[in-house]
Amino acid sequence: MRRAPALVLALPFLAVPAAEACEFCLLSQGISPLESVRGAGLRVNERYSLLDGVYQGTREVSNPGASEAFWTTDIAAFYSVMPKLTVLLNLPMRVTLGDGDVGTDAFGGVDFDTARGGDRGLGDIALLGRYSLFTFHTLTTTTTFAAQVGVKLPTGDTQGHDDDGNFLDAHTQLGTGSTDALLGFTASHACKRFSVSTNLLAALTTEGESGVDDHQFGDSINYDVTAKYRVSPPELGASPVQWFVSFGVNGEWRDREHENGVVVADSGGHVVYLTPGLQAIVNGKWIFEATFQSAVHHDLDGTQLGEAYKIAGSITYLF
Repeated sequence: MRRAPALVLALPFLAVPAAEACEFCLLSQGISPLESVRGAGLRVNERYSLLDGVYQGTREVSNPGASEAFWTTDIAAFYSVMPKLTVLLNLPMRVTLGDGDVGTDAFGGVDFDTARGGDRGLGDIALLGRYSLFTFHTLTTTTTFAAQVGVKLPTGDTQGHDDDGNFLDAHTQLGTGSTDALLGFTASHACKRFSVSTNLLAALTTEGESGVDDHQFGDSINYDVTAKYRVSPPELGASPVQWFVSFGVNGEWRDREHENGVVVADSGGHVVYLTPGLQAIVNGKWIFEATFQSAVHHDLDGTQLGEAYKIAGSITYLF
């Protein structure tokens, strides 16, 4: 098979509500991460997330005017230290923007906090190892399974202030303040012009600090199933440029958080996205990708801002 993008650590993951979980889940792995299980490369991935809906469970309610936006530039490097083991390092540069916040008031309605502000700088760096457990080839198919183990380090600042001089909410800080374990697997099956891949990554969190508070984000599970079709050329080797279209289903689940040992009621939940995408591979060295994640289902605990969509674009170079 032709080389294509390897796993990219990202996500990088933002943080508190489930709708924002993927900023720290490190599931930004590209459209088909296991098409390249060897070699080395660099990847730059730019992501934008917008949260402008208010949800109580699965129900969207009136938004009093709150919104959040997040820009993340992930710079990732991967290298095969041995034939079956690839090590990946992800460095996220982040911009967080908050315009008000919501929660549940004493009557079960929406409480609106007008605080505004954000921060910019280095987020939480992550290191991940991916080990190929199984690869099976036939004349027309390739099937691959791999396991992933890693760690997210508390390199992002958690002492940012809003426009009024108060500490930012934990989810608009640059980092989580905690050292978290990452466990997961990824698999792919390719047959001629069609392939399907699935990825799952769990984050097991520890307690950190946000502002002057002890804060622990909830454990999370991020998953996706993505189908990809080679539009051109009809046969491999017929052109130096290959074009693909893809379509996937992504999901993010996050447990509730704790602040100073107390459960945060307005945190945790599950979000599902539909994700179309485009990919181009040039000369087997350059990979260009663009995806759009549209949130189609929210099930959030308490009252929370939920994501409307995410947009991502990336360039990968394979050495």
